[in-house]
Amino acid sequence: MIAQGHTAVEKILARAAKLPRVRADDVVWAEPDIIAAHDLNYHRHRKLIASLGYANLAAPGKMLVTIDHTTHSSAPGHLEAQAFMRADTKAQGVRWFFDTGRQGISHNLPLETGALGAGMLVVAADTRAPALGCDGAIGIALGMSVTLALATGKVWLRVPRTIRVDLHGTPAEGVMSRDIAQWIAARIGADAGDYKCIEFCGPYIRHASQDERHTLCNAVVDIGVKTAICPDESTPWRSDDDAVFERRLAWDVGGIEPQVCLPPDPQNCVPLTQALGTPITSAFIGSCIGGKMEDLRAAARVLRGRRVARTARLTVIPATQAIYQQALREGLVADIAQAGAEMAAGVCGPCYGAYTPLGDGDTSICTATRNDAGRLGSMQSAVYIANAAVVAASAVAGAIANPAALDTGK
Repeated sequence: MIAQGHTAVEKILARAAKLPRVRADDVVWAEPDIIAAHDLNYHRHRKLIASLGYANLAAPGKMLVTIDHTTHSSAPGHLEAQAFMRADTKAQGVRWFFDTGRQGISHNLPLETGALGAGMLVVAADTRAPALGCDGAIGIALGMSVTLALATGKVWLRVPRTIRVDLHGTPAEGVMSRDIAQWIAARIGADAGDYKCIEFCGPYIRHASQDERHTLCNAVVDIGVKTAICPDESTPWRSDDDAVFERRLAWDVGGIEPQVCLPPDPQNCVPLTQALGTPITSAFIGSCIGGKMEDLRAAARVLRGRRVARTARLTVIPATQAIYQQALREGLVADIAQAGAEMAAGVCGPCYGAYTPLGDGDTSICTATRNDAGRLGSMQSAVYIANAAVVAASAVAGAIANPAALDTGK
C-alpha cells in the first residue's frame, strides 16, 4: 500500500498556500504569517521594490523589523538606514518594529512577540531563519527573494523533502544542546542536508527546552537545509505515522561528548579533548544561536567567583533585550561583569564582525554561528566554536579548557 500521510512541512506549506495537500518537490505560492527583516536589508529591499512600482508593503501587519547589526555603528550609511527604518515602518504601519533600546536579533525576537505558533510560516532574508522551527513553525531564509514577500505578501517555494531525526537518551554532564546540534549537523552533512527539512523528534525533543530546540534548528542551517522543525505533537502540525521521509535517522544523545568546531568550518567538529590547551586571545558568548538564557546560565556558573585571564578578553551579548533583562533578574549579569567581561545586548556583534572584531593573529573561541576565515574580523584570525560553558572556561584559562578542569585544577 502506498503511504498517504504527510510530513509536518508538507502540512504547513499546504495551509500557507491554501491548498488541500502538497507533496515534497511541489512548487507552491505561499502566504507567510510573519516576514522578518533587519537593518542590513530592510532599507535596500524597500527602495528596490519602490523602484519597481510597489510603493507600499503588501502585509505590514505581518512584518517584524529590528535594528540588530548596526546598533553601535557610527557609519553614515548605517545611521541613514536606521533613520529610514524609523520613518518608513511608522508610515507603513509595520506591526513590530524594534528600535535601539528595544532591539534583539531577528531570529530570536519572534519567540517574544507571542505571535509565533505551531503551523506558521516565517520568511526572512537572513540565513538563520530556520531556527524558528523550535516552536513547531517553519522558518525559511530567502535572501533577496524576500522582496517578493514585501511587495506581494506571498512567496514561491519548493516543498522540501524531510529527513527525520529521532533523538533519545540523556546528555552527559557538561554536554549542552550546542554540542548535540553540531555533532548531528556534521554527521548529516551538506550533501544530504541541501534543501531538506530536518525534523527533530523523539524523547529528548519532547523534554527539551525552547532554547535547546532553537539551537538544534539553527545549527543545521550550515549544512544547507531549507528549514528545520521540532513539531508540536499536541497540534495537527506534526508528521503522520505513514508520512514519507527521505531518510530516518536515530541517535542516543547520551553518547555525545562536548564538541569544538575547528576553523574554518563548523562541520569540522571534534571532541573537546582534541583542542584542549589551544591559546586564545578572545572569547565571545552571544549570537542568535549562543546568546539565549541556556547559554548565559551556563557561562555564569563557570565565571562566578573567577576572572577572565589577562591574556584574553570576553564579550557577552544576550540575543535580545528581554533575555538581558531576565539575566539581570537572575543575577547572571553581575556574575559575568564581575569576571571582567564586556557586555552589550540584542545585537549580532562579533558574529557579524562588529563591536569587538578580531585583529590579525587573534584566536577566538565563541558561540557564534560560523567560524569561516574573517567571520569575526580579520582574515588572519582563527575562530573555534564551542558551548557557552567551554567558552567561559577558556576565557578564564586563556586557552581552550574543559569547565570541569577549573574545579579540579587539572
